[in-house]
This record gives sequence, structure tokens and C-alpha cells, in this order.
Amino acid sequence: FNSLVQVDSNTYALAYSGTNDNGYISTFTISSDGSSIVEVETLEHDGSNGGHNSLLQIDSDTYALAYSGHRADGYITTFTISSDGSSITEVAGSILEHDENKGEFNSLVHVGGDTYALAYSGNESDGYISTFTIDSAGAITPILIQNHAVKGGSANLEHDEIQGIHHSLVQVDSDTYALAYTGINANGYITTFTISSDGTSIVEVKTLEH
Repeated sequence: FNSLVQVDSNTYALAYSGTNDNGYISTFTISSDGSSIVEVETLEHDGSNGGHNSLLQIDSDTYALAYSGHRADGYITTFTISSDGSSITEVAGSILEHDENKGEFNSLVHVGGDTYALAYSGNESDGYISTFTIDSAGAITPILIQNHAVKGGSANLEHDEIQGIHHSLVQVDSDTYALAYTGINANGYITTFTISSDGTSIVEVKTLEH
């Protein structure tokens, strides 16, 4: 469950499921010609589980991670990572359990400003999309999430009530997003959505069973 992002010109951060399926983030330096790969630092951020990772850069030193944590529940949290990779620190109090049933096959994207969208597999492996704000200090505020009754915000979008796994979400234009995923009978689907810049509205537009 690897998710690799660039930190600076030769530093990279990797979120992954390691020993005992726990959640880890490691940093590496990789030379421009690829001839050298050196591990710099490692943080075990979750001692229960750390699967289905999607790691995304928020600003110059802040990173957001959506992953499947304890009992396969859906979590999102933030970290600060120094430009040379020597320091990895989870932002205090940042972790949000956005789905108490399941949070697998995560794909996290930037919508605009402080707004982010997450496609994931929730209860009974159905397909969901949630939205959050994440500020430069790493604070996460729910907008549309499954666990809104406990954590705040409003209900998210369940876009596929049969199956929605193996997500890959990308931005098409300022408010249009395309999601590739595995649906019913393991068939392949691409669905488009409009997501408002403040994350308060997610509307399904078109689905193709390709």
C-alpha cells in the first residue's frame, strides 16, 4: 500500500504498510541520475494498521495522509516533513477518523485553496467521496464525511452502492473530477463529478463502464 511523493529536488517521502501492517512514513534521497537511493528517516505513525495509503503535499513542509487504520476505519492525518527528509513529525491533534466502518483504496486530491477531496471504499466496499479543509498548519476540518454525526460537517456522497474499490481520482478542470474505479462484478468504471471549490457540493455527472 505504497504512496510516494516528492519533497524537494532529491528528497522523497513514502507512506506504506510495514511490520505487522503498521503505518510508516520513510524519507529517501534519490540522486538525479538514479544511481543512489539512501533512506534518511522513518516514523511509525500508527501501531495498529496503515494500509491503503494516499499521501499528498499540502504546502512546502506539510503533507496529508489518507489511510486505513485501526479496524480498517478511514483516517486522515497530517505531518511536517523537512526539505532534507531528516524530520518527520505528525501534527499534534490532526488525526481525523472520517469513517468508522471502513476507509480503504484511498485517493486524495487537491480541490482548491484549503479544500481536498477523498475517494475511498467504505461500508460493504461501497464507493464514497468526502471533502475536507486542511490548512497550512495541518489542521483538518471535515466538510462532507461519513462520520459527520460525531466529527462534524455533513454527509458525504455514496456514489456506488454496490461496489467501489481501487480508486484513482484526478482533477479535470476547476470543478470537474474524474474517478476510475472497480465496480460491480469487478468491472471497470470512470465517473465524473463536479465538486464545488469550498467542498460543500459533490454531484455525479456521467458514468462509463469501459
